[in-house]
Amino acid sequence: MRLANKKSENQFIRDKVNKMKQEKLLDKLKIFFDSDTREREKQKSDIKDILKKLKKRERKLKEKLEAENNAGKRKHFQQEIDVVYAQRKKGIKLIKEL
Repeated sequence: MRLANKKSENQFIRDKVNKMKQEKLLDKLKIFFDSDTREREKQKSDIKDILKKLKKRERKLKEKLEAENNAGKRKHFQQEIDVVYAQRKKGIKLIKEL
């Protein structure tokens, strides 16, 4: 009887240790995935800030384009607007993927 009791006590201790190991592992995984989520949120925030700056730049370029009479300069402004527009679209697509 004593031997059976000793075995069940040892099994109980092993189960307890295994459970503790599993909990530690789960805690480490949780920390890992939470940091990944925080990193993605920070990237989204940074990209949104850049997109706001690009939008502002695009508006200023459009104002310059409307005020300009020289065809060469107008073409240059339009090319810059097209580049900024493409950059903004790329940033929006990236945010949606994150």
